[in-house]
Amino acid sequence: MNEEQNEQSLIDGIKVWAKVGVELGDAIRKQNATNEALWRRLQFATPVKTTQVASGTFPSSGNLVLNLGSPDLGSYWNIRSFAIGGTDVNVTAAGKFGLYISGFTAPGFSPGLAQMIDGGGTYGGADQMPYSENYGNDSFRVTDSESIYAVIFGGTAGQVYVANLSALVYNTAAALGTDVNLA
Repeated sequence: MNEEQNEQSLIDGIKVWAKVGVELGDAIRKQNATNEALWRRLQFATPVKTTQVASGTFPSSGNLVLNLGSPDLGSYWNIRSFAIGGTDVNVTAAGKFGLYISGFTAPGFSPGLAQMIDGGGTYGGADQMPYSENYGNDSFRVTDSESIYAVIFGGTAGQVYVANLSALVYNTAAALGTDVNLA
């Protein structure tokens, strides 16, 4: 080989390595973009836990409504547990309660059995509050246009009642079933 051929071979070798470097850089950028998209999708679809608490003093007449809230716009709650009673587990609370999911709430208002998802209380003289229940996955959903609340009937005037729930918060759009090839 002469000097001119050696120089050309060196230049060709450098060109090959430059091309490999560019292709490797492009592949790494594409992989990083794919990983970023997967991470964002995971964060978008992963539920978070919320706990809601409401309390109130039973009025001298009427019913007591304990509004446990409503999910933020674009999300829904999957109710996992609920408890209601006096201020603690050792405080007996008289009365009956209904747990409702409805788009309408008002002081002392009960939407009736059509919206009730759970209930309990004093039956046949036996106090059953405090009351607590755990629910399975997807047992009850509360959408962003609804509220979940407990209505207490026949309670003791002046007694403080407390209700709480635990729920998983899901992004509504995360369940749309889009199939995107991220690779």
